[in-house]
Amino acid sequence: MKDQKDKKVPLPMKVRQSTFDELDQIAKEKGIPRSDIAAYRIEHYPIPLTPELMFELQNKANAKYEELKDDMPEEAIKIQKKVMELWKLLS
Repeated sequence: MKDQKDKKVPLPMKVRQSTFDELDQIAKEKGIPRSDIAAYRIEHYPIPLTPELMFELQNKANAKYEELKDDMPEEAIKIQKKVMELWKLLS
């Protein structure tokens, strides 16, 4: 997922049946191997930062910024700065 040229090695492990089922369902929906989903989760632990989550966070911040921009410019600027700090931490 991250670097396709990076060598892959087997990592036998046991997980709960519910986790297995969840990984299997996601893999089927996306049309990719279950091991790719599991590897993505391992690589991004403890913050499961997905494109969907990033999209949702940015949209909420943008909506709040637009809501406050005209009536409370200082507060809007503070929100925008906090969002930028968050992106720096998460990247």
